[in-house]
Amino acid sequence: MSFKVIKSGFLATIQDYGRFDHAKHGMSRCGVMDEHAYSWANYLLNNAFDDAVLEITFGAVELEAQLDVLIVVTGADLDFKINHKSAAIWHSIQIHKGDTLSWNSPKSGIRTYLAVKNGFDAKVLFGSKSVNLREHISTKISQGKTLDYTESFDTRERLIPIQYIPNYNKDITLRLLPSYQFNEFSVSQRDLFFNQTYQITNDSDRTGCRLQGAPIDLKQTKMISEGMSYGSVEITTNGLPIILLKDAPTIGGYPKIGTVFSLDLAKLAQKQPNDHLRFELININEAQEERVVFNQFFNIKH
Repeated sequence: MSFKVIKSGFLATIQDYGRFDHAKHGMSRCGVMDEHAYSWANYLLNNAFDDAVLEITFGAVELEAQLDVLIVVTGADLDFKINHKSAAIWHSIQIHKGDTLSWNSPKSGIRTYLAVKNGFDAKVLFGSKSVNLREHISTKISQGKTLDYTESFDTRERLIPIQYIPNYNKDITLRLLPSYQFNEFSVSQRDLFFNQTYQITNDSDRTGCRLQGAPIDLKQTKMISEGMSYGSVEITTNGLPIILLKDAPTIGGYPKIGTVFSLDLAKLAQKQPNDHLRFELININEAQEERVVFNQFFNIKH
């Protein structure tokens, strides 16, 4: 059985951990934007680390349960309600047939995650259930459609320790791993990059986050296209950065000053236009140690 979509909202799609091993075919990684919120949602349900969830951006979504199911909602506070009454997030909740779930407007952050016990049942395409609208792989949810899941019932309460619930209203600092092109940027260019506060522009989405600030004066503004990775920070012809995100193309031709540490990209996923951020360097050993701890806790296999 399923949830029936009563209101589809601005953008809500089924996502999982991502689409791997298809970059050679020009396919994006896809997957959830906020790995931290997603991983906790599946953890609290004792799901597999890569079970599919519903990623809701900016809210305005309403669903009606067609069957009992255990759920967890994590991520942004989009004024989540059950049967028109405010409900807890970062917390397991038993839903019953006929219950309505709704998300309204953002109070903190912009992306929230609805996870169900054993994950949503959706078609696997190229090794993933993730929707990629840019590549026309499946579609966003729409009114009248259904989201399939398996019936479940569990009265045990599970919730995240409060110290792990992020404050999405704070400005963020993204830790950057230098790319092999890092030293092609002059000391003055690097100083300008690291010593200013950038503003997120309206021209940002799941493909990339464009930033506004003092432009870097580049001598080499274009190069032969080459493979790119999730989190790469390109400096475009106007001297301003783009941070490549989950639905970004697999090749590009701008110089890259570095790559944002993967766990920090979850913080970026909750920021919206006009929010501010800065960059700082991180040592690769420190990044790897932190990543290992995260992967081991959530039993992540990739």
